[in-house]
Amino acid sequence: MPTINLTQLHLSTPLPPASTSTTLLKSLPLRAHPQTININIYIQLEDPNNIYLLHEDPTTKLPTTTTTTTQATIGITHRSTHRIDLDLPAQTLPLTAPVLAIGRYLIRRGQRAEFQRTFEASKAHLEAFTAPYSLVGGWVAGGEGEDGGNADTDEGTAEFVLFSGWEAVERHFAFAETEGFKEFVRIKEFMEGAEIKHAVRWEGGV
Repeated sequence: MPTINLTQLHLSTPLPPASTSTTLLKSLPLRAHPQTININIYIQLEDPNNIYLLHEDPTTKLPTTTTTTTQATIGITHRSTHRIDLDLPAQTLPLTAPVLAIGRYLIRRGQRAEFQRTFEASKAHLEAFTAPYSLVGGWVAGGEGEDGGNADTDEGTAEFVLFSGWEAVERHFAFAETEGFKEFVRIKEFMEGAEIKHAVRWEGGV
């Protein structure tokens, strides 16, 4: 099964321009990754102090906190790293989209299968709206088991992560005004909560 890691870091100040990437990235915890590992960096639009790393290496251990110095001192806090079992190859992630939406859905205990069925039955409405950009989702590893067993996360829920590509944040908001949204939102029946954020790619590269 294809996988991707999603890491969230919080910075004391937003990332500097991409032109400073070499100096900055040598000091970030990213240096723990082998150079052959592909890492994509995204800046959260809702709070630019939050950044996301989409990476393939399942073994990298990031420190809880660290500080690095470039043109200024940047405090870095490691918020989380999750391995996500994707429903499609990682190469299909909508990384070319101007805006990447990252949705985290916390599923009620024992409701994973019902959520999955409802999502599969209604996701075409969202796919039609994100086109030409893709829609790729997957379960956080360590959540509720495939057989509906008791292998839940510490919070007692399974977590589903959905990546969707958008031309603009406003386009995503406009989906809520459609008839298709009324069908798609039925997934809420099986959820305890959700967090949806938007991010843009930082072109500094690694």
